[in-house]
Amino acid sequence: MTRPYYEVLGIHPESDFQTLRKAYYHRAKTCHPDHHPNQPRKVEEFKRLVEAFNVLSDPLARAAYDQQRANATSSAPRGTYRPDMVTEPPILDTRADDILEEMIVGNIVPRNTTLQTLMLDLERTAQFMLLREAKTYFYTGQIEAARVRFEKYLAFAPLNVLAWYYRGRCDLRQGNARQAARAYAEAIRIGSRRQPPLYCYRIRQELHTLRRTQLGGWARLCSLFRTPPSAEPLPPDVAMRREVNRAIHRLAQTRPE
Repeated sequence: MTRPYYEVLGIHPESDFQTLRKAYYHRAKTCHPDHHPNQPRKVEEFKRLVEAFNVLSDPLARAAYDQQRANATSSAPRGTYRPDMVTEPPILDTRADDILEEMIVGNIVPRNTTLQTLMLDLERTAQFMLLREAKTYFYTGQIEAARVRFEKYLAFAPLNVLAWYYRGRCDLRQGNARQAARAYAEAIRIGSRRQPPLYCYRIRQELHTLRRTQLGGWARLCSLFRTPPSAEPLPPDVAMRREVNRAIHRLAQTRPE
């Protein structure tokens, strides 16, 4: 039977992000393929370790995984994880866009990276860890700690749409609606300049609601003349082509010469 992710990392289910990160680094030393060449068993062990860390370091994925573990009536084997367990809608256009934004924008993508090895290559980068830490603070209600880390992350990666979005959510939670609106608008502006462009339906919807409910009279008046954004679902084959094209383009754009 597949070992639970917490057991793979050797931590308690209530462990915080710092404990999780420390355990990952410690375990990686014992099975990383670079330290154990020509040992297929170590390669598989490392892949499972990375899989466990990837799920448990993402607060939404971790919550879905914990819920599945607690749900004895689930049709899936107890303790397994599937991406469709996360019920929160994607922040960008698709779930794949969210994943690629987090792993590519702001990180140094090694020359020989493929989509299959991307997770293994980026798991150790400081920027990736910082973004995951910031998200963990946000979803555990430590908003000021999250805001500080998102700002620190944006100093390294000012073109990351997700980081601007979460910075805006932190501002909103702290009662600064105008600053939140500026962060949302910056996220939309950056996304619209991508090739192919990101429409960012969810961010546009939240910004529209923010302008109508929490900003001053002029912003509220202007919002009355804007059509609320709506996301029309794409046919599966079209969505898949867009995701693959976008992934290939981003890898080509970010790979160092």
